[in-house]
Amino acid sequence: MKQSPLEMLEAYVRAFESLRADEVIPFYELPCTFIRPDGVWVVQDEATALVLADHLIEHAKAQGYHSTEVSELLMRTLAPELVELNGVFVRYGASRSEIGRFGFTYIIRGDSGGWRIVVAVAHDAKTETTLLRRTRATE
Repeated sequence: MKQSPLEMLEAYVRAFESLRADEVIPFYELPCTFIRPDGVWVVQDEATALVLADHLIEHAKAQGYHSTEVSELLMRTLAPELVELNGVFVRYGASRSEIGRFGFTYIIRGDSGGWRIVVAVAHDAKTETTLLRRTRATE
């Protein structure tokens, strides 16, 4: 693979900062699923991905968006070509004042063409992890 999952995420953030949907959609493996607390969208094709990316960019512009910082980034390898990225996007306006933050969980898949987002979940910046069960071997 050409780049690491972290390099892909950094490039994706820079693409979003361009405020151009056509720069963002190459980071999605279509079909791609987007999940937010208010709904789920399965994006089947490039035209729909452009509409969705454009909507996200217009929302950011309306807030005075300028740049994004990634914090609390965690990576979990699910398989050699399947990775979960989890963290917080902190968005800043032109004056470098924070305009918002939200958590993200991305499932990304890698192949010879690089890493792409298969599932994108936007959620609260503060999340809680609860261990529900242990096996006897871990007690």
